[in-house]
Amino acid sequence: MKRINRASLKIVVILGIFYFLVRTIYRNWGQIDFKQLHFNVPLLSVSILFLFIFFLLFIFGWKLILRGLGVSLSFLKALKIIFYSQLGKYLPGKIWTIVGRMYFCQQLGVSASKAFISMVLEMALTIISGMFIFLVGLSIFPGFRIHINPFLLIIVVIILFIVIHPRVFTRIINIFLQLVKKGPIRIDLGFSQICGMMLYYCLMWLSFGIAFYFLINSTTFIALPTVPILAGSFSISTTMGAIALFVPGGLGVRESVLALLLSNFFPISLAILLSVLSRIWISFGELILVGISTRIKL
Repeated sequence: MKRINRASLKIVVILGIFYFLVRTIYRNWGQIDFKQLHFNVPLLSVSILFLFIFFLLFIFGWKLILRGLGVSLSFLKALKIIFYSQLGKYLPGKIWTIVGRMYFCQQLGVSASKAFISMVLEMALTIISGMFIFLVGLSIFPGFRIHINPFLLIIVVIILFIVIHPRVFTRIINIFLQLVKKGPIRIDLGFSQICGMMLYYCLMWLSFGIAFYFLINSTTFIALPTVPILAGSFSISTTMGAIALFVPGGLGVRESVLALLLSNFFPISLAILLSVLSRIWISFGELILVGISTRIKL
């Protein structure tokens, strides 16, 4: 009965979020200048190309982290593991992506602890680099309204950067492992390597910003200098969607936050439509890579 009630609550929350999104679109529909809208297939194709570049950089980033932990994994196997496990994000709860990746890693002889550590590092680097790129974007557009104190973002970035220092991170992980009665681990990564990975993830987010820039310009217009803001906005909205534990895949939450940030450039109704379009666009890319990964053997 409790499971049914929880599932029902999640459905109600998701439907509620989309109801308010649709209502906002309806009420602000007149603000959209349809003369500025178009459909440019070449630009859409370029956006998909850069989206796949982002996905490939994301896969290689995880490989780099694993290599730093003493684990060797081929690119194709990493692709299969990541995109098979990514399907779990659309299931209720937030653990299935983690569980799926750990399961496939163990099938290849990678210890559960190293698989888990690699995902924690990946998540931390992804969030920190995304916030950093967003802060760079704010310096380009000082009038950008985010409804969040930029200094708070800076503090969060600094705290997370301290946490992923190898010595600090190792202590935190070993305390956790001790609580679950597991042996301690050792992370053979220097802080310079972490900084190098941080730079890599910043470049990864910029590739996504370029992809998103072309997606938007395939339907309307936005200036090229907005790339860091677009990348950072998506990073923040994705993080907020992940934090929303009650919503599978961050459905609705990610779109709401992204639309709020995009409303700096577009009428809110168009910003919502673009945020929903981005969900379809990314899901399309993920499904293609899931299809490719079915042809890869572990």
